[in-house]
Amino acid sequence: MRLFPGILLLCSLLPAAASAQCAPAPDSSYFFRNLSEQRAEARIAGNREAYDKLLSASFVAKRPDGEALDKRGFIDAELAPAGAPGRRYFYSIREYKLVEHRKGFAVANYLLIEGSTGGGETRAAESWLREVYEVLDGHWQLTSVEASPEQGAAE
Repeated sequence: MRLFPGILLLCSLLPAAASAQCAPAPDSSYFFRNLSEQRAEARIAGNREAYDKLLSASFVAKRPDGEALDKRGFIDAELAPAGAPGRRYFYSIREYKLVEHRKGFAVANYLLIEGSTGGGETRAAESWLREVYEVLDGHWQLTSVEASPEQGAAE
């Protein structure tokens, strides 16, 4: 008779244990991929606040043409209106690799595919990105992004 309440107690704890394992650890490639996805989603949503939180004050971006942008210039360029109204925007992150990781520092490379659909057509562009993250004020922040349109250029 005592066995039944014990089984019920164990069964009630299983969902909590399973959900605790779902969140990526800050030392996993999934954690950094999630940060990259948050930025892509913020771009689609036009969410400047998300960029402000993720990018460090000293953030620098390098475009494929070699132009360097500071934090404000990068956010302005990322959130600049593009395309016609009524289009649905999408992104895909592929070949994500955590190239380097040590305490408080990480470098990731991946292929970002961004595009839109509407009016019976789909447009997409690919860029290889190299992102550098550092722990600043107790939070992981993006300190630099380098983009290249060439396949494998960020490797």
